[in-house]
Amino acid sequence: MLRKKNNIEKKLSILFKKLNIKRNNNILLHSNSAGLLQYIKSKKNKKKYFTIFFNLLLKKIGQNGTLVLPTYNYNFAKGKHFVYDKYNSQVGELSNFFLKKYMARRSLDPIFSHAIKGKLEGKLLKSEVKICFGKKSIFKKIHDYNFKILGFCCTLNSMTFLHYIEKKMQVKYRFNKKFISTFVKNRKGQKIELEYFVGKKNVDYKLKNYKLEKAFKNLKNFHSCDFGNFYCWTINTKNCFEIIKKKIKKKNNYLIKWKTMLILRII
Repeated sequence: MLRKKNNIEKKLSILFKKLNIKRNNNILLHSNSAGLLQYIKSKKNKKKYFTIFFNLLLKKIGQNGTLVLPTYNYNFAKGKHFVYDKYNSQVGELSNFFLKKYMARRSLDPIFSHAIKGKLEGKLLKSEVKICFGKKSIFKKIHDYNFKILGFCCTLNSMTFLHYIEKKMQVKYRFNKKFISTFVKNRKGQKIELEYFVGKKNVDYKLKNYKLEKAFKNLKNFHSCDFGNFYCWTINTKNCFEIIKKKIKKKNNYLIKWKTMLILRII
């Protein structure tokens, strides 16, 4: 006898279909747990809903697919120790839940680590971590394998892959800066040096979401829809790279510069 899907499973199944999530897809997931919490009447059911979400997504992509979640931690850049073995992602509770519940393997980058589960985990884990967004980084492999970036209930400018494009295009409002701190694994600490393409001081380098919406609007492989009160979307890395590359090539500060607007004063 087939088990009946509950309400959240039905909603998620419809969402994944609209976002063109398919078997064998490689997914880089940016997520906001509030998207699931909006349907939860009791916090006691939170972990149950998180499990339903990941089970359904993993089933959707199948054994030949790969699911990757950011587990970023910015302590290293502040001179603090990065403790690899702790579930200390600073970018949302879904990533920590995924690490622990699904025993996902974590990449070694002390700032931009990722939780990885699936066919490509071995290849992704071999990425170099000396240069964030560099030619041998996990972002380069995510680009090469044309991952599908899934934004679950979060804005387009939450896409870290955009910083990889900024690095590739050497945007003028960022520069290479080296950080030295301690990486701790299995209770053993080691001083390491890391190069990070950081934003310049006194520059508003926050990516402008409306520009991304406009850039992707008519793109064939861009899919978007609402999930309750939140916005969700998918885009392939190669499509994303090409369109943003052209925009930056034409205007170096395209991603951060507000469009000049004429303001009329009515007297």
